[in-house]
Amino acid sequence: MPYIKELSLMSSINRIVIVSPRVNYDFRIEMGWNDNDLLPVKGIEYLIAPSSIEIESLLNNCSNTNSQCIFSGINAFKEVAEWFILSLKYKVKRSIITEPPFIYKKPLWMHGIRFLFKDLKYIKYIDNIFVMGESYLWYYRMWSKQWNVIPFMYCTESFNRNLPTSNDKNLKVLYVGSFSRRKNVQLLLKATKDIEGIEVGLVGSGDQQNELERISGQNVIFYGSQPMNLISEYMQRYDVLVLPSLYDGWGAVVNEALTLGLYVICSDTCGAQSLIKDKTLGLVFKNNNLKSLRKVLYECKNNLSNIRKNVNARINWSQKNISGKAIADYFITNLKGIK
Repeated sequence: MPYIKELSLMSSINRIVIVSPRVNYDFRIEMGWNDNDLLPVKGIEYLIAPSSIEIESLLNNCSNTNSQCIFSGINAFKEVAEWFILSLKYKVKRSIITEPPFIYKKPLWMHGIRFLFKDLKYIKYIDNIFVMGESYLWYYRMWSKQWNVIPFMYCTESFNRNLPTSNDKNLKVLYVGSFSRRKNVQLLLKATKDIEGIEVGLVGSGDQQNELERISGQNVIFYGSQPMNLISEYMQRYDVLVLPSLYDGWGAVVNEALTLGLYVICSDTCGAQSLIKDKTLGLVFKNNNLKSLRKVLYECKNNLSNIRKNVNARINWSQKNISGKAIADYFITNLKGIK
């Protein structure tokens, strides 16, 4: 949403309409989100739970114009898939924003078969496909040279840091998210249990909580679920954010942490690993590999002074590269086909 807000400020854009089947999703409410807060944005129109007639009227207005119709996947969401099919009757420019195939659930060849039978026929109607992260660009480029395959990223609100950097002697490590099997928080607790000089904070809840409490050591603090407007305060108390997921299409918490100057560790099956190209920003470890995670944690522990010294450098990098304005500029540049 932050980059869409920035799009609304561009003089070259006449109208922005966001179409959604609903305002809030239950799983987002459980995570502390309140999407009602996103609605009162000047320059953006909303069409919530529209009828087919309303969708066709909007598409008819876009037909044979320079308008861009952006869909969140082809078959990812039932209602969006129906709207995409309706759009095929109109001469409009289409782009898709998608996460890479979720290979932690099914092997890639099964995703390929599904794409072959369900989605391949639609490629000729799509101009651009924006893929979260860089790991699976090859997968989408493999299907056709007709569409432009463009690396993309999640965009989160930029938090302002208002707390000083920690001066604790220990490395302070934080996890924020759900306690689910996919998030693999157990690996973090196992990796830090017998390393002296590391404190671990966990913000969240979920069906794995009893197991996490069972294996946690004295160095672990459980904060429970927290509202989104307090997450930045918890983050600022820590040096490093860890995202140990077995798989994440992106991992927006990485963006949030970087905007506050935290160092970031994530597994190599998180889309957000694309951001960690410089050791001043963070480190990437091998998915579900205890030895690999322990190695990067020791590296952080041994370089704690540098991690704290570079807090402002990470904040400045975030403003330049992953702020709403930066991503809006990147998005429009690619829609226009400017290389």
